[in-house]
Amino acid sequence: MKKTVIGLTLATIVATVIGCASTATPVSMRGAAVNSADRAPEVKTYSEKTPGVGEQKLISRTFLTQPPLVPHTIDKYVPITLEDNGCLECHVTDELRGKKLPKMGASHFSKTVKQSDGEPAVEMSRYQCDSCHVPQVDAKPLVDNAFVGVTKK
Repeated sequence: MKKTVIGLTLATIVATVIGCASTATPVSMRGAAVNSADRAPEVKTYSEKTPGVGEQKLISRTFLTQPPLVPHTIDKYVPITLEDNGCLECHVTDELRGKKLPKMGASHFSKTVKQSDGEPAVEMSRYQCDSCHVPQVDAKPLVDNAFVGVTKK
């Protein structure tokens, strides 16, 4: 029993010494020393094209159930409140001023609640657009990525 305890203690000490001696300084993926202060990331800009006039290209989805990404800034449309949802001004229809726009999907409208004009009302569980739909810029990936999404059944 005494030999076993001494053997385990010696093995632990040897493993600790070897482990500590072989550790290298951590290398950061961001190219700076691990203990240096973080730099603010480069500010990415959105398209200068005006949303609502059909000038912007849709961003491809990466997987089947992904909500569409927003190709423009949403600064002037948030916060979304019960009284004001700027997204609905354009996306409640599929055409605005003669230009084609992505229309809200049928799943976003109530099957039972109607507006005053008889059209289906927006389902309140889908009213907060920026919970699922996020703005996206065309930025270079931070790290190499070989991900290939599945966008067709």
